Amino acid sequence: MSEKIAIKMNGITIGTADTEGMKLIIAEPYADDAVPRNLNINISEGSKSHPELSYTTDIGTLELIFRYQTFRSSSLSNANLNDPMEKERVGVSEYADGRFITCFCQSDHENVPFWMYYGKDKREEKVLLRFKNFAPSFADNIFIDYALTPDGRKCAFKSPDNLQLINRQHFDDRISQEYDLRGIISAILMFDVEYVPATSEIFTTDYAGSVDVDFSRVGDDGMVIKMDGVDPTVLGKQKSNPWEYEKETRIMSVLSGGQFPGWDFIDLRLKPTIFKDLSIVLSPWDDGSLKSKVCEAIRSSSLPDEIKDSIEVIDSALKGKLNFPVG
Repeated sequence: MSEKIAIKMNGITIGTADTEGMKLIIAEPYADDAVPRNLNINISEGSKSHPELSYTTDIGTLELIFRYQTFRSSSLSNANLNDPMEKERVGVSEYADGRFITCFCQSDHENVPFWMYYGKDKREEKVLLRFKNFAPSFADNIFIDYALTPDGRKCAFKSPDNLQLINRQHFDDRISQEYDLRGIISAILMFDVEYVPATSEIFTTDYAGSVDVDFSRVGDDGMVIKMDGVDPTVLGKQKSNPWEYEKETRIMSVLSGGQFPGWDFIDLRLKPTIFKDLSIVLSPWDDGSLKSKVCEAIRSSSLPDEIKDSIEVIDSALKGKLNFPVG
């Protein structure tokens, strides 16, 4: 049922709005210390507890990580997901476009399926990056002023200064050349993926429907209106338990609002400290040529020498012990 609500400024009614056609989009819960006009950085306690976070990839991607000092975060709707149920939620799948994920493994040992199926096709060129867990000091290791869009422009993180950029973009062409302000990151989350049975109602519940919205101030009796609402916060948080061996920890960047610009990915910018004491494990199928490529990627990067010197490159504990032919 349609209702009229008053729009007020400084206590004076300056207009009205009709609730018909309005849709309430539930936002990610704020961290306890979050400030509403700033980026909501919500790091779960579970994700802080792991000694290391590992990332299996190939030598080509490793070279890009060191050259540009970025982590790629793929749109949940575009990511090469092994469990598509995590984005196919009833009523809210369209909002997967506005969530970008980078995935790590929290295991303290090598994982055979990861060596077999992650990274690109050449098994002898795969590497495992073991980062000291950066979740407890996230902002000391990852920049939170802006990320990079596919065309190299800046995607702003929510802050008072960046909100002013949005207001000024129509008057300053240089802003739109430097920033793509069709999307702004309102929340960045870090959490351990929850694994649930494939038959769980999580995957069949309808996350769109009517919600009661109370427009009163705290402590006042106000008007409660029924509106259409959606809850996209469920996207990307759970996977079915056949994938539980992955022991996955994720960074998720969430764009504000319901209209998304169609980016396939964004790149999170890394501070040099995230590479300190990094261990790089060479493929179990390494033919002896991989270490020099890894060392050259480190040497040619712009990282400070003290960071470079702290990185170790080691052989796989499984070298010569896997009875799988190279594909």
